[in-house]
Amino acid sequence: MSTATLLDAIARGAVGDLITEALQAHLFDGIALEQALGLDRCSRLRARNQALTQAAEVLGAGSPSAWETARRLADAVSRFETRVWPRCRRNPEGLGPVDTALRVAFLSGERVPTSPKRLLPFTDTNAERRP
Repeated sequence: MSTATLLDAIARGAVGDLITEALQAHLFDGIALEQALGLDRCSRLRARNQALTQAAEVLGAGSPSAWETARRLADAVSRFETRVWPRCRRNPEGLGPVDTALRVAFLSGERVPTSPKRLLPFTDTNAERRP
């Protein structure tokens, strides 16, 4: 269960269904409970990476290079962390696609890279090198 899936379930009021599915996977399929709930580190990293990739895709439209996209993403992460994140933790209404993706990245609980160098692997042209 990814953070995005959980957020979607909260919005639809279907959290109980997700928890039921996770418990069934744990009890009947032998999947670790943390993994079934998406609480293990790998699941959190996967959610963060997917969200950063989505933000890079939006920011990369019309970008001449992967480095420029990574720079734009670094600027967006910095802006989001200082201005948007403090006011949208509980109320995400009115966020654009980049801020929505960055919100999921920050909700993952994993550290979000801030430098273009660390964000470069999330750009489209570097999909094969992506973590």
